[in-house]
Amino acid sequence: MSIITSASILSACVTAALVFGTTTSAPKPEAPSLPHTVDGGVSMRVLWSISEYKVGENAVWGEEEASKLLFKPLEIGSSKITFDGQTCHDVIFEKEMVSLKEYLDRVYQVTPQALGIGGDEVEVVKTNCPLPGFAEYLRLRDRRLIIHLKGVFFYFEPGVNY
Repeated sequence: MSIITSASILSACVTAALVFGTTTSAPKPEAPSLPHTVDGGVSMRVLWSISEYKVGENAVWGEEEASKLLFKPLEIGSSKITFDGQTCHDVIFEKEMVSLKEYLDRVYQVTPQALGIGGDEVEVVKTNCPLPGFAEYLRLRDRRLIIHLKGVFFYFEPGVNY
C-alpha cells in the first residue's frame, strides 16, 4: 500500500505538465516600456484627434477644407502645443471658467445648441501660441476640446497614449 501525499500529487502534476507540454499558468507578457523624459521621469501624454466639425455661418472654410482635418492629431504638453506639423514651444496656459451661453454669443455669435454642447459653464483656455485656433480654445466637461478655425468649429476627442 502506498501513501499519497500532497507533495507526490504536486510532483505528478509537474511531471505530467512537462511530458504533455502544458503548464498550469502561462507566463505573463512584459508590458512595453514607457517613454522617458529628459529628467529621467516617465512620460505620459494625452493626445487628441479631430473627431467632428461644424461649419459656422459665414465660414471662410467649407466642408471640403474642414473634412481634410478630420482625424488630425493634437498633442498638448505642459509647455507646448503640436498640431498639423507645427509646434509652439514655451506655451503659457491661462484657464478660466465662464458662462457657456454668454461666451459663445459674445465671441462667435452662436448658441450652445447649434454646436451640440450643453452645460452652464465651459473652460476657456488662453495661450500665447500663434498657431491658428490655439490662442483661445474651449475645454468641455467631457474633456473634448473645441477650436475655431476659419469659421469652422473642430472637436477634438481625447485619447491616452502611454
